Amino acid sequence: MSQHNSAQQALAWFSSVSSSRADAPRTVMLAAHPDDETIGASAALHRLPDVTVAYLTDGAPRDTRLWSPHVNGSRDFYACVRAEEAASALAIAGVPASRIVFLGGVDQEGMAEAARLLEGFVDIVRRCQPSVVITHPYEGGHPDHDTAALIAQLALAMISGEAVAVPALLEMTSYHGRDGRRASGEFLPTDARGSYESVTLSLTPEERTMKARMFGSYVSQWHILSEFPLEPERLRAAPVYDFTQPPHDGQPWYEYLNWPTTNALWREAAKKLLERYGHVSCH
Repeated sequence: MSQHNSAQQALAWFSSVSSSRADAPRTVMLAAHPDDETIGASAALHRLPDVTVAYLTDGAPRDTRLWSPHVNGSRDFYACVRAEEAASALAIAGVPASRIVFLGGVDQEGMAEAARLLEGFVDIVRRCQPSVVITHPYEGGHPDHDTAALIAQLALAMISGEAVAVPALLEMTSYHGRDGRRASGEFLPTDARGSYESVTLSLTPEERTMKARMFGSYVSQWHILSEFPLEPERLRAAPVYDFTQPPHDGQPWYEYLNWPTTNALWREAAKKLLERYGHVSCH
């Protein structure tokens, strides 16, 4: 079965609340930070009996100006808070602590550590042998989200010649910004990348309550999460991105917020990673 057909089959399974758990795809989710999985794919997590959640970073930037106002102490302490919050949130969705992996990146610095993080994620995919990987889209919302998108596509390209089935690559919604407005719960239009239809996951009343409780587990991030609606949640087959080009023709959201990096610097680092590990061609 082609990756395209595998992705369409997986999307059909996720979008139906009546799908049999016996037919559930073994899944690995690559989230940039603790809470990204809840924002983008809480329903998918709840419906999967066999899912591993890998976090690219620990959610604790070095720059204290980017910290939650609800946390004081060292960066290590902040990282521990985020890890405990993630374990509590995922337990609500039925994901045990044994299925949570932190790859060890520092929030805001995923691209600086991308080679090591890529190797770690490849190891997880080889060990878990999922049929589906879910991660972020490349949209310029957060540099670590974009790094997760790159690492996921590179990882699957790296194992494509091995004696294991290459998982279908899906994306969950994150957030992005254009013209000074942040958008969540929707994908950035793909423009010239082609048509990549998304499916909307309709949350049941139980899942809406569950997601609200998961949000509530992230006490340190409540000042941010309170701005995100519970629905909609969407998934789509991942487009083939040119990571050496801007994600869109406007200003990336993290540049609008004056965060430490720029998309030009990010793309320069992405180009070096692609040259080192080979260009992505996953579809």
